[in-house]
Amino acid sequence: MKNNFITDKYDKRILYELDRNSKMRISDLASKIKRSKQFVLYRLRRFEEEGIITHYTAIVDMSKIGFFTFRIYVKFRKMTRKEIAGAISYLKKLENIWTIATCHGKWDIAFFIGTKNVKRLHEIWDDFLSLYKGNIERYNFSLYSPVYNFNRTFFLDEEAQVETRIYGEFGSEKIDDADFRIIKVYAPDVRRPLNEIGKKVGLSPEAVRYRIKSLEKRKIICGYKIGINAEKMGFTSYRIDIRLLSTKRNAEIFSFCKRCSSIYQINKTIGGSDFEIEAIVRDLGELLNLIDRIKETFSDVVENVDYFSYSAYYLLNYIPD
Repeated sequence: MKNNFITDKYDKRILYELDRNSKMRISDLASKIKRSKQFVLYRLRRFEEEGIITHYTAIVDMSKIGFFTFRIYVKFRKMTRKEIAGAISYLKKLENIWTIATCHGKWDIAFFIGTKNVKRLHEIWDDFLSLYKGNIERYNFSLYSPVYNFNRTFFLDEEAQVETRIYGEFGSEKIDDADFRIIKVYAPDVRRPLNEIGKKVGLSPEAVRYRIKSLEKRKIICGYKIGINAEKMGFTSYRIDIRLLSTKRNAEIFSFCKRCSSIYQINKTIGGSDFEIEAIVRDLGELLNLIDRIKETFSDVVENVDYFSYSAYYLLNYIPD
């Protein structure tokens, strides 16, 4: 059963502002919603205790420093939930696994591999197959890039500014070991004090602050967002896969998605669908209405639309969810 968390206008504005910038200072957030710091702190603690806000993260564009992101969807056969949980536990121990999620529908799990070379990709996949090949009914392998992530507005009652955070455009930025240590410690929790980060990476708080600013300037850190448990608010997350007859209206489809409050991400892939959309809706009826709008608006280019839902994230590093 969904735990519907009823929010007022202040809750909604706090979520909106933090999903635009999860490292925003409490004083700045209080100023934006015209309430006291104590009021904001109380609301944040409530969000965290209720499990609405799950984390405060940086979106790190690892492609800028030479990483490729590969996404693998797997449908198992003759596997219980407990056995699938064992496969997830195995994947979580691997350094190159950046994100793991379970799915409802045509796939059971999705996981993302970040690597700088194909050799390491093959090693990870071959080791996984050595354990689970007999239990895999089918899988889909794709290069995941670029990703267009929008700050989420599905919980708002009015239109709001939507920003686009782009991940996976590639580049040739150089970082050293200290930068990489900072990314690993800072990205999962951007509200962690600088002195704590400094102790973990062996640098002064001032040096950490300088390096973070450099990572932002070079767009290696390309945005800040919060983790939102949509189910706690009475919503469900879906992936919508669109197969196209033509790409001539792709720019219009992109604009449609950015204007739609239910849609928070567009994935471009090689090996996936022609247009992949991440959406958050109240129920299946709202999802089907959205799909109908897409089919009607772009009837000349849309061949087919499919969808499935994500049920849980077990690991979330670097890339947007």
